[in-house]
Amino acid sequence: MASSSEFPSSDAFAFPCRDDGTPTALSPPVVISVLASILERHIALNEKALLAAGSHDDTATSDDADDDLAAAAMATRRRAEAFDSGGTELDMSLREFLDRFHRYADVSPAVYVVAYAYLDRLRRRGDGGVRVVRANAQRLLTAAILVASKFVEDRNYKNSHFAAVGGIGAAELGRLELDFLFLMEFRLNVCATVFRSYCRHLEREVSFAGRYRGRVQKPLVCAGEARPRQAQHRQAAAAQ
Repeated sequence: MASSSEFPSSDAFAFPCRDDGTPTALSPPVVISVLASILERHIALNEKALLAAGSHDDTATSDDADDDLAAAAMATRRRAEAFDSGGTELDMSLREFLDRFHRYADVSPAVYVVAYAYLDRLRRRGDGGVRVVRANAQRLLTAAILVASKFVEDRNYKNSHFAAVGGIGAAELGRLELDFLFLMEFRLNVCATVFRSYCRHLEREVSFAGRYRGRVQKPLVCAGEARPRQAQHRQAAAAQ
């Protein structure tokens, strides 16, 4: 097993990650616990929404639909469905599953934060997004952590090692990694400001976990990721 000193993280994602440089409360056990709690609640909400929707399909195309757009939408749908198609679901809790990556792949807290940001981006895609459910949690989280680790860490284990930790085949993980990158539109950068915003979002979850329980969970989006996108929209509108 490699040590943290052998696999250093990029300075941009080093802790503490607050704006004022004060220490963060996001140790590996805390990040794993709070992220697992958030994802469990979102899985419950997403599966409830899917059950309510039933088998209704809103993706029918019209005769005058643009062929290129239709083909792109179909490709995106196939990539999203690839995470559901393995036929297996996790046989452990999400906390135990995430903890495996910390113990056996030397995944740092920063990797979890960036993977969390990636899942948020997928959820907010303009075509309906990709949401975490029981059927895709194992593959989606493994791919997100793999890609986030490659982006954050200076050195990484091979895909085959991540596949063994995630409990899926190495060849399958290679395909899922590519699907994940296309679903992300290769937008992997998480700037320092956005990273700190997600850290604060997770820390608030730690501080107010008791208040969140029993209430409808707010969307996964955090302000740090939303503000740059809103600014881009305003600039685009002004240019028109």
